[in-house]
Amino acid sequence: MSASTMSRLHSAITVAVSLAERFPSLPALSAAVAVHRPDRLTLTAHEGLSEFEEWRSALEIDPAQVAMDAEAGVGPLMWLEAGTVVDGVTVQLVGYGYVLVDRSEETDVSGPVAAGVA
Repeated sequence: MSASTMSRLHSAITVAVSLAERFPSLPALSAAVAVHRPDRLTLTAHEGLSEFEEWRSALEIDPAQVAMDAEAGVGPLMWLEAGTVVDGVTVQLVGYGYVLVDRSEETDVSGPVAAGVA
């Protein structure tokens, strides 16, 4: 098996630089290029879903192409994903953010049912 070289990552790295030059006023995102996917650039927004939306719009990704998932727990945490191709490189856009939940209409669960009394 031959060793991978940096030249395999050149296209994805070049696209990352190109996007930084084309969109200098957009929020800075984490950028990743992996040796096992040299044809992919992943841009990740960790500071909120509005960053994702700014980049989605700039990259002209159709909102209908955005996949959404959520996780209950500390959050609820939501993440969005979408992809496009820029200069032959797949650009995967990922955004993480917490969703504000209106709990004013939730049912009180401290009554008899919650205590095991029916």
